[in-house]
Amino acid sequence: MDTEELFKKLKGYFSTNLDLMRHLNVHACWEYIIATNSTNEENFKLHYFLYKEQEKKLEITKDNPNIKPDLILYFTEKAILDLIKGDPSAEEYYSRYRELMNNSKPGIEVDNKVNKPRLKLWQMGYKKWQSDFKF
Repeated sequence: MDTEELFKKLKGYFSTNLDLMRHLNVHACWEYIIATNSTNEENFKLHYFLYKEQEKKLEITKDNPNIKPDLILYFTEKAILDLIKGDPSAEEYYSRYRELMNNSKPGIEVDNKVNKPRLKLWQMGYKKWQSDFKF
């Protein structure tokens, strides 16, 4: 899939699924790095940000929103497409994510990096988010 088509598909899912960031404060921000075959690649296919712009609005952009990301998420293209296949609920999406974290396969990989101190994240609503989605 070409980069623009992939971005359009991801935007269609992430910007309309508000529950992905439920419990999080406005300006919660995740940075996504999508690789073709391995999360260890140095050159990535797609780089974008998802952030909570307003209480009832998520924004997805390739431009840096000038918000320090809370998390940096790494996916292979196949992994991210498998996660959003069928337009799953947030619960199903995170269930699939946990499954991939524990059982990655060549070409289907996910990884993440926490980018802020835990106390700061908890103040932003991540403690309740973490409990809700079993992380």
